[in-house]
Amino acid sequence: MKYWRGLRDRLSVYRLRTPFILGVLLLLVVLSGCQGGLRHESWPGMSLVDGTLYVANLEHVQALNAETGKVYWSFPSEDDKNIRPFYSKPILAEDYSPSGLLLIAGYKDKTVYALQLGESPAERPDELWRFDEAVGQYVGSGTIANGLFIIGNGDGTVYALNIADGNLAWSFRTGDRIWSTPLAVDGIVYVASLDHFLYALDIASGVELWKIEMQGAISATPVYANDSIWIGDFSSTLSRINIATHSVEWTYMVEAWLWATPILDGSTLYIVDVGGNLYALDTETNAVLWTRSGAIADIVHGSPVLNDDGTRLYVAGFEKGEIHVFDTENGSLVRTWTQKDAGRLPGDLVTDGVRLYTLPILIPDHVQAYDLFTGDRLWPEVQVQE
Repeated sequence: MKYWRGLRDRLSVYRLRTPFILGVLLLLVVLSGCQGGLRHESWPGMSLVDGTLYVANLEHVQALNAETGKVYWSFPSEDDKNIRPFYSKPILAEDYSPSGLLLIAGYKDKTVYALQLGESPAERPDELWRFDEAVGQYVGSGTIANGLFIIGNGDGTVYALNIADGNLAWSFRTGDRIWSTPLAVDGIVYVASLDHFLYALDIASGVELWKIEMQGAISATPVYANDSIWIGDFSSTLSRINIATHSVEWTYMVEAWLWATPILDGSTLYIVDVGGNLYALDTETNAVLWTRSGAIADIVHGSPVLNDDGTRLYVAGFEKGEIHVFDTENGSLVRTWTQKDAGRLPGDLVTDGVRLYTLPILIPDHVQAYDLFTGDRLWPEVQVQE
């Protein structure tokens, strides 16, 4: 519990409204892996590529048919307690090897794996390489740029691995754990850390170009829009950072922590804080287009998604497992999907434009799909590998 107390002190809870304080502290205990009888949970991740879902499905990384939910394969093939769990979102490097490489990161074994995919999505992949030099666990996902797989670790280090062979190209140490995904733009990789700093690193060498201190710890991934970096932190502050001057040029205070990564659609940035409050901002003018205080009576941890035409915003509540659908024109609630035994939804939502995918925890069905338009549950049975 010593780590948990230190983490709690660093995150600064003073701006949370009273009804959410206990719930968010519980979320942090669960997600931080604090020992002493608590279950070891975090937020699983998934990605969708060409009709295949690649899922960090806690015990395994799995490939599923996005239409039917059929499990193509699982890694590892056997139930290996020394490797699981997997939380970090799998990332597909499509331009490497004939069918691409799937890059995954283990939590307990602190290892990055590169899986060489087969010609068919159903073909079991072969392990091409692994990198096991990190000291901490992998929670956030990585990004691909300049032939590198760049990922942060719980030991506070960013590792840049050559995708071709897994060799370490460079590493950079921050002052605390890294839960966010690095962002690569124009030869610079931006890394957010729980140490309150946003770092700008040269993508080729990993050399620090500049850094800037935010008001609180950062778990959200930076967003690039209009020649600026937009970043939210645990002090309930959204900051716009001028990448030319390396300075904060505008801030906006919200009602609760900013944990989920905002969603950008054109010049509009959609934000949801941990207290379930919604915001829409114009990234060109900094104008607040609308706000919806108390829109969701639940904790929100995962990032929302938009439908194809950008008229609907889908947000998941963590504790109740409900999906809330909002009109993006004014932030009004359109409908709420409520499912029996929905589990908890800490992770990001994913959509293919027809279906909405979730990764609930604390229930047997770790992958669920819904009709994006009606909210009807698809794949009613637990997925079993054939």
